Amino acid sequence: MSTLCESGRFASHIDQFISLAFMTSTNETTATRLTGVGLSAVAVIGLRGPRALQCVQDCFTPATNASSSLSAGQVRYGTWKSSDDGPGESIVLTPMTDGSFEIHGHGGEAAVSAILASLTDRGVESVESSTWQKSAPILLSEAEHVLQRCVTSQQAAVALDQTRGQLAQWGQHWLQRIDEVSSSDELSEETESLLAALCKDAQTIAANGERGVRLTEPRRLVLAGPPNVGKSSLMNQIVGFRRSITHDSAGTTRDVLQCDTVIAGVPVRMSDTAGIRETSHLTESSVAIEREGIRRASVAVESADLLLIVCQPSTLIDLQDFRRSLPVSNKTHVVEVLNKADLLSDNAKSIANEIEHQTIASEDDDPGVGKLMKTLAAHLTATLPPRHSPVPICQRQLELTNQLCQTTSLKNAATMLRQLLTGVAS
Repeated sequence: MSTLCESGRFASHIDQFISLAFMTSTNETTATRLTGVGLSAVAVIGLRGPRALQCVQDCFTPATNASSSLSAGQVRYGTWKSSDDGPGESIVLTPMTDGSFEIHGHGGEAAVSAILASLTDRGVESVESSTWQKSAPILLSEAEHVLQRCVTSQQAAVALDQTRGQLAQWGQHWLQRIDEVSSSDELSEETESLLAALCKDAQTIAANGERGVRLTEPRRLVLAGPPNVGKSSLMNQIVGFRRSITHDSAGTTRDVLQCDTVIAGVPVRMSDTAGIRETSHLTESSVAIEREGIRRASVAVESADLLLIVCQPSTLIDLQDFRRSLPVSNKTHVVEVLNKADLLSDNAKSIANEIEHQTIASEDDDPGVGKLMKTLAAHLTATLPPRHSPVPICQRQLELTNQLCQTTSLKNAATMLRQLLTGVAS
């Protein structure tokens, strides 16, 4: 840890990085029209930079006597006083992060121009939206890019937390801690303790990031099992329409049939696979097709996030052997489903009682389907990152966080944190 003593000068640079994490890259206060030019009911103006809060305090009068504090995610209605002596514009103000605001007002050109004029009169630079985007801090740009690709509110909530600075605030917090220790005369024990705490905290953030980088990807839910156990019927019940063709004869499904749906706010790509069985009894003309279907089923099983192994009473006794024959990843969660449970014989009930499984009867309205859906929902929602927490949501962020887990120097840790916050290697 002696290297920290030699780097007193690096501590003096930390404060400037802390203030830049969610400001513009030029450190100027800028404003732009975020919505398109033309007739519209509502227009949105973005405002960010070190003087943004002062401009808001000068121009905005809330409609109620609410707390004067402005926190990210709040929505405030009130009046924006323009540069002239007019009545002002009715607007909705939304703080995005420290030093960053959105002003939602009337879409007319006069209203937009009046608000922008009130800002430029206070030294704010009015820029084109393209310039605004290019000058955005990297964490904000990355979070907004992910947010645009979210298709459910649950996904979007996690990304929105990051646009409001959850990861940035985490990085700023640790830079401040390092700065405090670097200016201390007693470095050894305190440095060791701080580095250990940082590495431990980074491990938690990196674990969030493993789920965060997959935030916008659909989870892969695969149905597998022997032929004619009701996989296709079960898929149709889950998605709510007849996606798969069903028939009493075995081998109806020859390929992997996919269907995109949403379960408990989590996008899911379901795969109904061909029944896996021995093919020695088949004719030469049909065996090639079925073997290819079985091969594709095995590939789908291997890449599954959640695997439903479906059986029926006649195949229940071989369920565990069948499960062991599948190429299941250790990251895959497996749920065993006993379909057509109303056909279970007395002899088979003792076997069923020894196996942890979901039970579904033959009828379409069987309550077992609802119980299965709750089980699927619980497993799928657990794959989303936590809310209101710092979450790396792209590969760059995750790689830097993983490096922080292994760092042996606070000087190196500060460099990694600055790179995380600004995108600039130093």
